[in-house]
Order: sequence, then structure tokens, then C-alpha cells
Amino acid sequence: MPMNNEEVKESQDDIKNDQWLKENYIDLITDYPNQWIAVLQQKVIATSISKGQVEKEAKEIAGEKQFSLYFIEPSDIMP
Repeated sequence: MPMNNEEVKESQDDIKNDQWLKENYIDLITDYPNQWIAVLQQKVIATSISKGQVEKEAKEIAGEKQFSLYFIEPSDIMP
């Protein structure tokens, strides 16, 4: 069976991080506009304008724990 037909399932940690992101998005676009962030257990653990850099830093901090990566778009609602 081809791999592209397999459904990718999010872990409970990813789902919790996604929910946290939605609930805190206004603060995140104020604090981290136009940046990548790594989130572990609903906390920002690394930020960078470079996805590769934030992923590297997050791996060092998280170790074997799974973290989520997000890009925070800039917004016109910033003060």
C-alpha cells in the first residue's frame, strides 16, 4: 500500500499545542511576528526567523520529547 494513502495522526501533545496556539495567537503575533516558534507542552521553547535554526534549538531543549513547530504571521492588529 502506498505511503501517501496512509493517514497521519496527530499526537495528543500536538493537539494540545494546536489548541494552545489558537487560544494565545494574539499574544504570539505580538511577541513573535514573522518568526518560527517551537512549542513543547504549551510553552514556547525556541524562536527564530529560520525554521532550521528553531528546529535545531528545540531538539536540544526537548531531547526525546515531541514538540510542535509553527510560523507566526505578521499582523496589522499589532499595537
